[in-house]
Amino acid sequence: MNSWLLASIIILGIAVVVLVGCIVAVLGPIKKIVTLLLARVEGIQKQMSYIQTEIIKLTETMDRLKTDIEFKKDSVQSVIHSVKNTGTILNEVSDVSYDRTSAVMKKANNEPQRQAEVKAWTNTVMSYINRKAQ
Repeated sequence: MNSWLLASIIILGIAVVVLVGCIVAVLGPIKKIVTLLLARVEGIQKQMSYIQTEIIKLTETMDRLKTDIEFKKDSVQSVIHSVKNTGTILNEVSDVSYDRTSAVMKKANNEPQRQAEVKAWTNTVMSYINRKAQ
């Protein structure tokens, strides 16, 4: 064989050995770094799991609060609506009462016998009130 070829093969062999040695020397620390990174990623995943659980709880609480607020809003609106209707009904009752009272007063003012009855009842009530006051 040619001496140059033999020298080339020896140099190539030494280069391969050196290359493998360099790769092993580089992979050792990289393996440690990858192991540390994987441990950190696992820790972060555990923290994310806890955070996700808390977010779910907060979302459920917010949904309950939203439902409660809607219920209370509807309740207050129904109360306001009822109060408005009560005012309208009281105005109607007042108008009817005023009309009836006016009609009775007109009738009483036109009949002397009824005027005497009203006077008698007024005197009776006033004497009763005066007795209670003393």
